[in-house]
Amino acid sequence: MTPRRTHLALAAIAVVALVGAVAALRYMSAVGNSPPARSEAARKTWSGALPTGMRVAMRMQPGAFPPAPPPATMIAPPLLVEGMPLTSPAADGVEGSISFPVAPPAAEKPTPLPPSRPANLAALAEQFAEIAAATPADQTPAAVVPAAAPPPSTGPQQPSARAALETTPTGPAESAQPTQVARAVEPTLRPAPDEAFQQEAPIRYGMGDQVFVRIFKQEGQLELWLRKSNARFTLYKTYPICKWSGRLGPKVKEADYQSPEGFYSVSAKQLHPNSNYHRAFNVGYPNAFDRQNGRTGGLVMVHGACKSVGCFAMTDRGIEEIYAFVEAALRAGQKEVQLHIFPFRMTEQALARETGGGWLAFVGATGNYEHWTAFWKNLKEGYDMFEQSGEPPVAFACGDHYAFGAGDASCKRIAGW
Repeated sequence: MTPRRTHLALAAIAVVALVGAVAALRYMSAVGNSPPARSEAARKTWSGALPTGMRVAMRMQPGAFPPAPPPATMIAPPLLVEGMPLTSPAADGVEGSISFPVAPPAAEKPTPLPPSRPANLAALAEQFAEIAAATPADQTPAAVVPAAAPPPSTGPQQPSARAALETTPTGPAESAQPTQVARAVEPTLRPAPDEAFQQEAPIRYGMGDQVFVRIFKQEGQLELWLRKSNARFTLYKTYPICKWSGRLGPKVKEADYQSPEGFYSVSAKQLHPNSNYHRAFNVGYPNAFDRQNGRTGGLVMVHGACKSVGCFAMTDRGIEEIYAFVEAALRAGQKEVQLHIFPFRMTEQALARETGGGWLAFVGATGNYEHWTAFWKNLKEGYDMFEQSGEPPVAFACGDHYAFGAGDASCKRIAGW
């Protein structure tokens, strides 16, 4: 295309654009005389289709649109462009201005007032004082219901009753306000039913009961038996023997380091509360049977400290309890405490085992104490009598043997000192 044709084409396009612009302006003017809703819709349609420059020109035409009511908006401060201030959007409608809606003021919440005191507080204090003065000292005043307080006033607050009381002069007796004490309700106690109590209380043994003591050397045990009134003796406790001297068999002579065997009695004279071995009582060796058979020695004790040279040594805690029962029984009227000392529990099997009798002699399971067979069988008589009747037999020394229950004129009863 030649330059001339190009110029003509451009001129034709310009003319067409000019004609279209004029037609649009006329159309928009006609729309401006129509109702607001229709004109606004038409304006948006055409303004969206027109270029930006034409939209600015159309908006700047005076009277193109009906004036809108001023909105409650906050206009942005004037902008500076190359040092020149621009007019606000509300005045000239320049596109791109910014506006912010003004927030409505927040509703102020009322500050709650503190609760007011009753106006008749002074009168209530006087009522309490009068009631306390009229009530006897041994009675508690009943609860007083105060008069209804007036409702809080919406007007100016009156001076508080506490301030009125503080400013009112009072005497020494009126200065202390009475204290209201609630009356305690006493609980109702009902007796326990009869089945809650044990009908037959068990026999309780304590200090002062009659005492009987048995010692078994081989088992290393001391039995303490107690009895109330005329009942049978009952085993109270079995104590371990800490140490005893020698082998099985009776004590024969002094310094043989043997502990005795037989039937003995302990009287009040044989108690040693201040022994070097904590507590002690003498068993009564030699008794009448020992003397009749020429046995010598003495000072054989049941004591504490767990040391023995011919004695029966208990622990300090064990002798403390044993000694206390023996002493209490003697103080309560028991004349003597019988003390039976056995080499072992005198059963037929144990006797045969230690003396070599029966089939045990063939297997070599004997103790080789054949020479004490007669003596131990004699001790077993007194042992069996107590096991059967529960009553310690009274022993008599009759030369070469013990007799029980009664003896002839030549026998002597085993007694304490």
